[in-house]
Amino acid sequence: MIISYVQTKGGTGKSTLALNTAFSRHLAKRYASIALVELDPQGTLKNWWGERMEMGKNTAKVSFHHISSTQKEVFQDGISSIASHNQIIVMDIPGESTGKLHTRFACAVSDLVIIPMRTSTNDETAFADNLYPIIKDIIKVEPKKKTAFHVLPSFTHPQSKKSTLIEYFQDILPPNVSCLQAIYPIRSIYENFNREGSNLYEYAQAVKANKRSAKQASAAIDDIEEIAKTITGILEK
Repeated sequence: MIISYVQTKGGTGKSTLALNTAFSRHLAKRYASIALVELDPQGTLKNWWGERMEMGKNTAKVSFHHISSTQKEVFQDGISSIASHNQIIVMDIPGESTGKLHTRFACAVSDLVIIPMRTSTNDETAFADNLYPIIKDIIKVEPKKKTAFHVLPSFTHPQSKKSTLIEYFQDILPPNVSCLQAIYPIRSIYENFNREGSNLYEYAQAVKANKRSAKQASAAIDDIEEIAKTITGILEK
């Protein structure tokens, strides 16, 4: 099974979502081995993982892999090798304004593509102009991929009604793209949880004595667990 977080725009929360989904309790219960894969040449997660190793943090069931090449064959061989040793792969795909090689590859090989998107004209336009044409091309070649693409409402207000946000996207999304039945709220904790290579769950343990921070961490963990459960629900249908 391969899950990819894809969006041609940068700064949409893909890396945060990918790493915390990989370490989610829900995935850990369902899969014996989980691979977190970064295709971003900038190596944001690679640096984060390096900090984890330096701090001696427990990797649990998760292994990390960084593929920085721009050659399609290298992607294919790398993912095939990783898939042979892991039950599920969670991929972080870089934002790409031109070329979109990583994006095309991820959309083609993934069982599920999650597209973080805000309720903004800029995000909707970027999706329509840059990502949706790729999705249409892939479905044309492989019709069974019609159910693989799902938008995740992101950077939503924590008090926004989930059903309203989902209905909004269901109304505007084009054919063969659905809205995930989960949301990714904007929370300040997502900006600082990952210091010293921590994931969200480790950060929550570190701040449990601070009532305010612990409450924020608990809410963020609930976000990730809901997203993870929704994803596996689709994969296991």
